Amino acid sequence: MSLLRPESFSSTFPSEAATESIIPNLTIPKPLSDIQSRTVRNISYIGAAQLIVLALTLFMVAVLTRLLTPEDFGIVSIGMIFMALFSTVQDFGIAPAVIQRDSRVEESISVGLTLRLIIAGILVATLVFVSPSLADFYGNKAIAPVLIVMSANLFIQPLAFPSYVMLNRTLRFSCMAIGSMAQYAVTAVVAISLALAGFSYWSIVLGSLAGSVCYVAVVNHYGRVLRGPRIDVKLMKELLGFGSHLLIVGLMVYVIFNVDQMVVGKVFGTVVLGIYFVAVKFGRTLGEQISGTANKVLFPTMARMKDELERLKVGYVQSLRMIAIVAVPLTMGMAALAPLFVGVVLGKDFREAALPIAILSFQGLLNALIPPAANVLIATGRPKYMSSQSTVQAALMVVLIYPVALHFNIEGVCYLTTLLSLGVFIYFLVVFSRIFKAGFVEISKPIVPALVSGLVTLVALSVGATYLPETLLSLVEASLIGAALYLVCLHIASRGRDVRDFLGLVRQSFVRGPNGG
Repeated sequence: MSLLRPESFSSTFPSEAATESIIPNLTIPKPLSDIQSRTVRNISYIGAAQLIVLALTLFMVAVLTRLLTPEDFGIVSIGMIFMALFSTVQDFGIAPAVIQRDSRVEESISVGLTLRLIIAGILVATLVFVSPSLADFYGNKAIAPVLIVMSANLFIQPLAFPSYVMLNRTLRFSCMAIGSMAQYAVTAVVAISLALAGFSYWSIVLGSLAGSVCYVAVVNHYGRVLRGPRIDVKLMKELLGFGSHLLIVGLMVYVIFNVDQMVVGKVFGTVVLGIYFVAVKFGRTLGEQISGTANKVLFPTMARMKDELERLKVGYVQSLRMIAIVAVPLTMGMAALAPLFVGVVLGKDFREAALPIAILSFQGLLNALIPPAANVLIATGRPKYMSSQSTVQAALMVVLIYPVALHFNIEGVCYLTTLLSLGVFIYFLVVFSRIFKAGFVEISKPIVPALVSGLVTLVALSVGATYLPETLLSLVEASLIGAALYLVCLHIASRGRDVRDFLGLVRQSFVRGPNGG
């Protein structure tokens, strides 16, 4: 992987003087390190890949809404909910535990692979046993075989574990980005082809399995790490000891992001769940894809900078600003154009998804802004803040989600999840103002220009879209006008700084450095 030239990096982020005007007493350490340069470059590579992945995902779902029924999506959603749970348990925080190790790395990779395979066997056996009961619980017999077939992923995923770990440790994220793009391309092609052939919900299930196989093949091609399973009781205890804390947080996060779909499926049935599932994909997913980009790059990078608080401080604030510049127009644009988008792209069977998409777009924005904080807390050994936040948020979800669904339908569920995400974002800003010894306003101020510009664009598009006919041309025109309006407002609000820095980031991040290739 090629790196940025150190001298070119100064045009990517603001100068020390410019930063001080935004955040008093916050200066950028000089010279910038190799790790910082790699971070910018990796975010650019993965950011480009995530845009392609996002486009493939939304294209696939949009096409499938014309070929499948809401009930088909609801059945698949139940399968994905429980596969997400089992995948969280299977990982057990083992991958981060190996990535951050400084000793016995190769042995840890082999032992980690062994643990993943053992846990996979236990989980698959459990899933086969409980799948009929889950099908009865949700009142749809098709759920049982879907769960059993999907469980094959639990054995497919560990096959990429050794290469995945090494690619993370060496910050070769571009290789994993290629794997993700290939995975989603194969998934889309197989799913759409099978849907056209009349395979209903099985088209998505089999498409996801084909995509997983492709991802494993690509990651192993680039990683070229051949490690077989190995048993070492002492290492197993070390990895599980480190991972157990992350598992608890992971389970809390799972509840936060999945209990809503569990409850919607139980209260309203698989048809309404299918509509909600599509709303989540087009609402929340926009922000979560950006969140995924930051998460993949920032944890390994922050782990290597864990003893340099000043650099972490600058990295956090600037990451927040750059993520906001991208996430705000995507999410607020979708919120404004949701009714037009549903009518033109998804069709009449999914018209009830318009308002949920609009609401969940704001949650997507908040979810995009949270990962930088979470990664810094893990990397610097302060997971207690995350544990507290995750526990409280998960508890509130469990307590409130069912009565809210009963009394306020799926729109109420959307409002609840969005408000809880807002609370999490504010909580992290307060925590970081204490950790970095900077005021709340100073930490949050760099994202204000993007937020103000996004709100102006949201209002303008929302009003204008009500007068537009439901045609593809209208949707394209509104999107282009919204993008132009956002850039103009952002240029004015930031006095040109945000647009200039973002364009500089995109341009400079793909310039080959002296060590590049």
